[in-house]
Amino acid sequence: MFDVIGNKEKCPCGSGDIVENCCGKTEMPGTNTVQEELRKVLNSYYETSLSPAEIQSLEGLLKDWAGRLGEWMEEEELVTNVSDYYFFIVRKDLWRRHLVKALNRTQNRAVRAILRSWQNAFITFAEVMKADKDVYHMKEILGEGEYLLAREAGEPEDVRAVIAIVLEEMRNEERWVMPISAIAVNGHMSDELLTRVQKLAETSEEKNSFDFFKKHLVDIYEVVCKLDVQTLSDVVEQNFTPLQRQVVEILDAQLEKEELYPGAYEMLLSLMAYYFTDQDPKFRKPEVLAAAAFQLAVDTNMMPNTYTQAEVGKLFGVSVSSFRKHTDILLEKIEELEKMMAEGKQDSAYHIGTHPLPSEQMNWQVHMLTQKHNFDSFEEAQAYIQEAIQQPFEPENQQQEAQMLCYMAYNAETIEQRHDFAVGAYGADPTNVDALLLQTELTDSKDEQEKFFKQAIFSGEKQFDSRAEDVWKFAPNRPYLRSLMQYGVWLYEQDRFVEASEIFLRLLSLDLFDHQSARYLAISSLIHSGEIDQATQVLEACVDVSKEDAAYWYLSWLVEMERAQGKSSERALELFAKAEQLNPHVSKLMEMAVEKMHYPKSVALTPGSHEEAHYIYYLL
Repeated sequence: MFDVIGNKEKCPCGSGDIVENCCGKTEMPGTNTVQEELRKVLNSYYETSLSPAEIQSLEGLLKDWAGRLGEWMEEEELVTNVSDYYFFIVRKDLWRRHLVKALNRTQNRAVRAILRSWQNAFITFAEVMKADKDVYHMKEILGEGEYLLAREAGEPEDVRAVIAIVLEEMRNEERWVMPISAIAVNGHMSDELLTRVQKLAETSEEKNSFDFFKKHLVDIYEVVCKLDVQTLSDVVEQNFTPLQRQVVEILDAQLEKEELYPGAYEMLLSLMAYYFTDQDPKFRKPEVLAAAAFQLAVDTNMMPNTYTQAEVGKLFGVSVSSFRKHTDILLEKIEELEKMMAEGKQDSAYHIGTHPLPSEQMNWQVHMLTQKHNFDSFEEAQAYIQEAIQQPFEPENQQQEAQMLCYMAYNAETIEQRHDFAVGAYGADPTNVDALLLQTELTDSKDEQEKFFKQAIFSGEKQFDSRAEDVWKFAPNRPYLRSLMQYGVWLYEQDRFVEASEIFLRLLSLDLFDHQSARYLAISSLIHSGEIDQATQVLEACVDVSKEDAAYWYLSWLVEMERAQGKSSERALELFAKAEQLNPHVSKLMEMAVEKMHYPKSVALTPGSHEEAHYIYYLL
């Protein structure tokens, strides 16, 4: 739901100029620096790694919410809501710490102005006082606050209230909020919801709205879910014709014998309501439409049981030909909704690079602080960590001092500072993996650089702990995984593709979840070294986690072209068309034969962006 600072808005720095002529000025049409920087700050926060105690706390919340809301919310929606609640409300301290680091890394006045206001993350229950084309005018229901909320294209007309986790955003003395997650409430349920929330507030002991919503958000979500079902029933009763209500009654009678997955029934009723009102289907037997809806549930895996079309027809006493056309129309509507959701997800950035994420240092410090303690309970561990991380970290030995200096080098603002920290780290512990990696930046000799890379890998391998299911989550493992990544990229950029592919495949065998996006470098290296069959195997192995990535389809196209020895087959044209849909800028770079970038040290890429196109072009 990221909607921050359009090109034609007044710049938040207060200059009076519009963004594209001020702090957002960029050479790329349709983009602005302010929005891109803010997007990176927000998306990088979701990459924050948690300590074992924090993971346990988050899992406890998820279990609790699943018990309350699992009947209505699908797993992905539930996980998203719990994660947003945890990261921005329960652990508001993590968010503010993240913002402090972001403020230290930027000098853009507009970005700094927004980041300072973003420190206020809160939950709001607000009424829509006025709805313009692009903005809602909101007023808090349990308070006096008023603010503006961007209205996205395609949002329904009957939104009466919003429950949302938001960030405050001051734009030229206007108070806006940016939603992290939100539930829109329509007129059918707004009055009843308002009554219930106000009653809950009257009996609550919390002294301010932040604490009230922090404690009772799951209660409010549960009310919304129950009212949503009730509202659907009201819609059926009040808006359906007698014949249409018969369809629902016949469908309900059959579905009572089935075990539907969470949210499936509500989805079915919503689709039927759409079909009746938007399509106005002609039918005489209600069993026909009931069979069509039941077949839709089967086709879209809304329940564990499966039926053939003939079996569905027999259940409802109708022919397959009579109901199948209705099912197909409903399926088209689902595909349309899924396409809209996929387009909405394209804004979420992903990280690539050879350097550690800012969150790694905190994870490492927590590990160092807790490794010598035996806690009797989760609460005891959590209390200790909460207190300890508020204090400056004091290294206990040369090894810890070296690693601390390495993180300071990675986060240094100037080349001189980076050099000084790197030298200090190597002096404190010449076997430290990151200290060795940083030494490669202090020499121009390729032989010296390779020597340091190999020493880093040798040292890291001795310290590597492979017992964890996800080795990346164990912070002390990351320097070794990073050493393989950096050496692989170094080999790749020396055109030593055979050796590079061996390193990247070794990395993928260790980091099964591929947290460093090494798979595309592995595939590219294999293609460049002529190992087309092996490149194909890696592509097939990662299809499930990569099929939404433009890089995946461009590399698949390149493999097909290599197989055809440069001749464009029908399959190659199909792959290239799919790739261009996901990022249309790559072909322009290919036509212009622009100079390729070096692999980035750390960057968040937005799918479909010009920046992502340069990364893909690097792989090709």
